[in-house]
Amino acid sequence: MRITSIGNTVNFGYNKQLNDTVNKKLEKAKGNKELAKTLLDLNRFCNETEDRLREAEKAKNTRLVDMYSAIFLNVKPMVTEQINFRFPRLNYRKLELASYQKELDTRNIKDDFHWVKLATDVLREDEEFSEFIKHGGFMPAEIVKQNQPNIQQPKIEVRPQKHVGEDFLEKFTPNKYSPQGFSSLGGMDDIKETLFDKVIDPLYYPEMAKLDEIEYGKRTPRGELFYGPPGCGKTAIMQALSAESGIPLYNLKISKAGSKYVNASSRQVQQAYEYAAKIAEETGKPVFLAMDEMEAMTRKRKGGEQGSEDDKLVGTLLQIIEEARGKNVIILGATNCFDQLDDAIKSRFEDKIYIGLPDEETRKSVLKVLLNRRTKGKSLAENEEELGKVAELTAGFSNRDLTILTDKASLIARKDNRRDIVASDFVIPVRENQNMKIKEADYQSERTRPSIGFKKV
Repeated sequence: MRITSIGNTVNFGYNKQLNDTVNKKLEKAKGNKELAKTLLDLNRFCNETEDRLREAEKAKNTRLVDMYSAIFLNVKPMVTEQINFRFPRLNYRKLELASYQKELDTRNIKDDFHWVKLATDVLREDEEFSEFIKHGGFMPAEIVKQNQPNIQQPKIEVRPQKHVGEDFLEKFTPNKYSPQGFSSLGGMDDIKETLFDKVIDPLYYPEMAKLDEIEYGKRTPRGELFYGPPGCGKTAIMQALSAESGIPLYNLKISKAGSKYVNASSRQVQQAYEYAAKIAEETGKPVFLAMDEMEAMTRKRKGGEQGSEDDKLVGTLLQIIEEARGKNVIILGATNCFDQLDDAIKSRFEDKIYIGLPDEETRKSVLKVLLNRRTKGKSLAENEEELGKVAELTAGFSNRDLTILTDKASLIARKDNRRDIVASDFVIPVRENQNMKIKEADYQSERTRPSIGFKKV
């Protein structure tokens, strides 16, 4: 999701005065007080979620923006419908719609997938449908105009025609900090060897791959599933694999592909896959389709006669993984919660690669990259002996933690007469941030021992 600067948003979003009135009415509600209490809690939760979403947008934290917007867009329409039904004289939905439309016009939001635009569209659809039913299934144009006096219809922009499913994929575009290949990743020798053997070599030496299949029954895997603690490099490995092999990487945007509507999520994920397959067909080359945070889509199924929406999505993913190999699409999955994945999904991946906490060699490599980004850190980055001390000191921390520790160490050096960063600057940050360390066993499968990973630290 692209971030748009929100500036001063005091009057934007939900109508504060209107919601205060609603909440007071719910607090004093007679009759079914339990139901009123539930609706009150949901409305407060919805408003708090929107507040957090706006804070994340100000901070340009795309991960939180995607997470909070997915929650908000699922809860807001339902809460609005219930309040509108309970207090019809307040015209709650119409006033909320006007508030979001005002923000759209003021901020000049053009992105069809911006959360404010999506919220406005959903509320408008609900309001129009309500008017449609009120008038017996007939709603003349003058009634629509009369009921929406302050809402300007968005201007229709002519955009290049997009393929169905294109909006749910994002092509990975490397920058100067992205892995330039496996050489950019320190350590991980077992993982690199496995990916060369299972993915890269069969693509570049198809005759040998065919011979391996005939003589030894070795087949090219449908995909690779990376699992382990957060912040340990699963995404970096997928990016390095793309750079090393020269194969484009497309990321499935789960927050956009997901939907509150029945069958929509599974359909949109299918459309994203079909678009990736179309690219592979048109270019004559394979593509990587990355599905990060797979636990959000593939939780263990509960079963049932009809099956839930989650069950349908799992079924769609099973079919995609099964047929991807024949469509020149290689699935790359990643998860922090291996044991939460549906068992059938796990079985579809022949290779389940555990990415654990970085070993000492990997930590040195990560630290070198981080320090070389700072002019005051280059001397430490090039001093193998001193860098080794820092790598030894930071045992048990993830790659992401190393970034935080390096920032804190750099601040110590800056405050000390702006001198160069030295190894001893890491001592205090490491001592004060022991709580960042994670229990690696919590991320390993209880039923299968990881066959690939880092050396013990």
